[in-house]
Amino acid sequence: MSFEDRLGELLKDEDPYVIGPDPVPIIAAAQRRRARRRAGTGAAAVAVALVCGVTAVMVGNARPGGQVAGRTGAAAAPPAGAPAPSPTATGLAPGAPAAAPTATPSLPPRSPVRRITAGDEVEPVTGLRLSVTATESCQGSADPRTGGYQGMSCLDMTNPKLPIERPGILLDLSRVSDRFVAHGFYRGSTPATVMVFEGGRATVATLLVTPGMDDWAAYYVVLPGGDLDVGATWKTPAVGAYDADGRLLAGHAGRTVDGASEQPPVAL
Repeated sequence: MSFEDRLGELLKDEDPYVIGPDPVPIIAAAQRRRARRRAGTGAAAVAVALVCGVTAVMVGNARPGGQVAGRTGAAAAPPAGAPAPSPTATGLAPGAPAAAPTATPSLPPRSPVRRITAGDEVEPVTGLRLSVTATESCQGSADPRTGGYQGMSCLDMTNPKLPIERPGILLDLSRVSDRFVAHGFYRGSTPATVMVFEGGRATVATLLVTPGMDDWAAYYVVLPGGDLDVGATWKTPAVGAYDADGRLLAGHAGRTVDGASEQPPVAL
């Protein structure tokens, strides 16, 4: 039985003629107080629920912004205050400077190689022909009187009296019209480069080879006309044979216009 019902019964049992307070306002006031207590209890419950809900949201977003893990396989950013990666993790000792890029060394120029059948003739310029066999180096010049070629003159590479030691190089200079051709042979294993030097200029020669050559190779190079002819005085260029690293294997000195000696460099 509620408080209002019990109070109603007690007041009903009182003498109706006894003067006293009217029971209706008393009951109405009691009902209003009960309604206020119920409303207060519900508001407290709602407040508790809201507080719990906020707490749940905060727990679900505990990671600071920018540090939330991404998709599967994506690395999460380190938490605030975490130590930086150790320098040894990058392969460098602590305090060591970054390695400088390694410069690629420049390689010396290489002589082009012209391979021919033994006895075939090569004409570097009109008026001069060169030829090689497995054992001979030959050359022939045009006859200015007839316009035809004279017979080929040859040197035998197997001749023990050949005045060129191994390693050694011979240079011959032929003038044809306004052109000069430096040519000759090198005795030794085929060089990587043969280079002719004259007037402060270096020109790479072409190697001339044929199957069966044993420890020698011929060469030739066409030089600019006029530079080697000063009146009746000939100036001969210097020539050098070099290995793949640009080191001099054998050289032949040249002669300048004033008669001084010109040596090929010991390295390219």
